[in-house]
Amino acid sequence: MRKFLTGYAILYNRRHFRNGHLFQNCYKSIICEEELYFLKLVSYIHLNPLRAGMVGSLEERLHYPWSGHATVINRINRDWQDREYVLHYFGENEREAQRAYLQFVLE
Repeated sequence: MRKFLTGYAILYNRRHFRNGHLFQNCYKSIICEEELYFLKLVSYIHLNPLRAGMVGSLEERLHYPWSGHATVINRINRDWQDREYVLHYFGENEREAQRAYLQFVLE
């Protein structure tokens, strides 16, 4: 399998006049140390389905299975998603935090 994938990468790079790994520079990782940046990042990620036209409205995001938005507002339960971590930036009690989160995303 390794030989096959290496061969494919070489052929692809020759055909498209590239060099290096196939997915080089496609993905990047940024350490999120500031609270404001984290909050903007959360809203950016949760609004992506709307911007991409995968959902037609903000209400449809509540039922869209491939976004964390429904988990943060407790519509879908996912054990692997830490919704409390996100909500603690928006308020002390859960109800207040959910309202503040929804308002932040709407803005």
